[in-house]
Amino acid sequence: MFASTSAPSPSLGQRFTAGTAVALMHLSARLPRRARLGLAHRLGDLAWVLVPRARRVARRNLEIAFPEYTTVQRRRLLRAHFHALGEALLELGPLWLWPLPRALGLIREVKGAEAVDAALATGKGVVLFTAHLGSWEAAVQYIGQRWPVTVLYMATRNPLINDHLVTGRSRSGARLVAKEGGIRPLLQALQRSEIVGILPDQNVDPREGVFAPFFGRPACTTPLLGRLADRRQSAVFGLFAYRLEGGAGFRLEILPMPEGFPSGDPEADATAMNAVLEGAIRQAPAQYWWVHRRYKDPAPGWDYPYG
Repeated sequence: MFASTSAPSPSLGQRFTAGTAVALMHLSARLPRRARLGLAHRLGDLAWVLVPRARRVARRNLEIAFPEYTTVQRRRLLRAHFHALGEALLELGPLWLWPLPRALGLIREVKGAEAVDAALATGKGVVLFTAHLGSWEAAVQYIGQRWPVTVLYMATRNPLINDHLVTGRSRSGARLVAKEGGIRPLLQALQRSEIVGILPDQNVDPREGVFAPFFGRPACTTPLLGRLADRRQSAVFGLFAYRLEGGAGFRLEILPMPEGFPSGDPEADATAMNAVLEGAIRQAPAQYWWVHRRYKDPAPGWDYPYG
């Protein structure tokens, strides 16, 4: 008899987590804007209490990123960040469950899209990169309906949530490829003169990354952006979706990379990318994903900051 190669069934805990998330999405899709915002903030307050590890990681990241802030200022930013986490969760309901035209109507303003159109016209493809900032899910919906795009994503450990994630992100036309599948689909998309989207702002294994400054401290950073751009001499843009105050929707901003990118030097290119990411984050610091251990793998000579 051959051993089964099918994936293991989701655990009871995974089923409960996915069921709760789906129920919250359906609820948020039906709530009025102010009620949805209020519930999002209460969920953020609940996470503040129930997930102390995330609170500690975010607090330490803010100490690194904003040493000029007072303790009171950083604490206010930390509370605002947890409210933003709640907003990020509940806005998935409208973005993934509303009729697509209505969901896209939440994107109130877009700056810089014409530059992407012009770059695509050269026939060399375009690489868009963003961060876990604001509503990157809204950004995926926008680019999926406007351009042919392949988006790299990291699969979650919960297969049920992963199924919803792929369905939600691809509903406007984006093609999703898992990180585990390698970069060949991305190179093929650029070869077809299409768009590739990546989120390169999180910690990577030191065997795969380079160290580049991020808010004044070396962070292990993927060199993928520079490599993709160099393969096809593709234009590169940063794409950031900021959440408007009061849950009123989103503002998208598309920024070109500085002259000379890519340089062919992985560390220099990672440094240039991180500088763009940092500038975008400083526009709306509460909306960044500070609960991520960005400095999990410290550079030689630097301490582990989350002890």
